[in-house]
Amino acid sequence: MSISDASFSIKPMKKYYLYIGARQYGPFSLAELKSKHLHHHTPVWREGLNGWVKAGQVEELQAILPAIPVPPALVEAEEQVATPLADARHSHLKTRFFNKVFFVVCLLVAMLLIIFGLLVNR
Repeated sequence: MSISDASFSIKPMKKYYLYIGARQYGPFSLAELKSKHLHHHTPVWREGLNGWVKAGQVEELQAILPAIPVPPALVEAEEQVATPLADARHSHLKTRFFNKVFFVVCLLVAMLLIIFGLLVNR
């Protein structure tokens, strides 16, 4: 069997174009795109696409895109926002309470000193 007898269907490599800022860049092979630091929102185009699309929408680019971190659940996010405010409110209430207690204790001590002074001077 010779090479001419074998039926090879060689597909041409896809060439990709990037649109960054106000400029178009390319063409790039898939291997070249790996060094271009693509993001999921980077506009790309290749033959076969109807127009510019986000890189995250092109199936063959998924492997070279950085992983998207999963956001925390909404309940946790609300708790994280509410907790510092709640802590600040409780802290303020604790401070006011201790200030009032300290004031009352000082008044009692002053009254006891006055009464003790009056009794001693008799």
